[in-house]
Order: sequence, then C-alpha cells, then structure tokens
Amino acid sequence: MRLAQMILTAMLATGTGAALAQDGRVDGRLQFSSTSFGLLFGYSQGDGSLEFEGKNYPFTVSGVKVATIGVSKVDALGQVYRLSELADFSGTYVNIEGGFTLIQGGGSAMLRNEKGVTLFLQNVQYGLDLTLGGGGLSIALSEPAKVASPDAKPSGQ
Repeated sequence: MRLAQMILTAMLATGTGAALAQDGRVDGRLQFSSTSFGLLFGYSQGDGSLEFEGKNYPFTVSGVKVATIGVSKVDALGQVYRLSELADFSGTYVNIEGGFTLIQGGGSAMLRNEKGVTLFLQNVQYGLDLTLGGGGLSIALSEPAKVASPDAKPSGQ
C-alpha cells in the first residue's frame, strides 16, 4: 500500500510539473537523435541542435539507464523552458521512466537539470527496448565549427 502511494505521488508530481512547465514561456526548441543499447544497464549517445535566441547551437547527448534491455534509436523534438543563458543548457537531466518498444513506439518525457532548465520532449523510438528504471541524460554544447574567412591565408604562407 505504501509503495502504491509513493508511485501515485511521483506520477502526480511529474504530471503537475509538466503542466507548469508548459504554462511558461518557451525559451528554445531542440531536436536530437540517439542510439541506445543495454543489458541491465544501458547507454545512449547522439547529437542534436538547440534553437535559442534566433541561433542554432549543436550539442551532444549521452546517457545511462538502469533496469533496461534492448537496442533502439530515438528521434526527439522538444521545447526548452527556464533557459535564460545558453550556458545553463548543458548539464545532467534526470528522469524516471518505464516503457516497452517493439519495432516502433513513442511518448513524451519531462526532464530537468541542476540549473532548473526543463525539457519537454516528444519522441519516436525504433527497435526493441524494455526499461523499468530511471536514468540520466547528459547534454554538452558542441564547439561550433570554425569557418575560415575568405580573406584568410593558409598557414605557412
């Protein structure tokens, strides 16, 4: 009985948080793709793009999950809330999840990092995956590719 109350409380808190996050102003939008695999512990890796203040910023994602088995690919789109500075986007986002994908599935997730930045994601997942635990997703902004100006001379000349 006590476990059921804890689960219900967690579900209610997550649902309320998602509603509150979506009532706020959208500060940015993102998209990413990642591939994951696991046997008890899982690992995922991928890359994406953040649109913030009219510019696009590339980033990488990596993550770990517990109580998972399978191989899958995820394509996600989402909104970013409570992002006032670009530097606050990088960090570790945590979530608790449970799900099963056979061939194709999808859903939504709300994640929050240590700086209070909240992501609301809609995703499509392909492959075979069973997850009963939680995990974390680390996001790191990528260094933008340096573009040489047309006037620049090659080094050594």
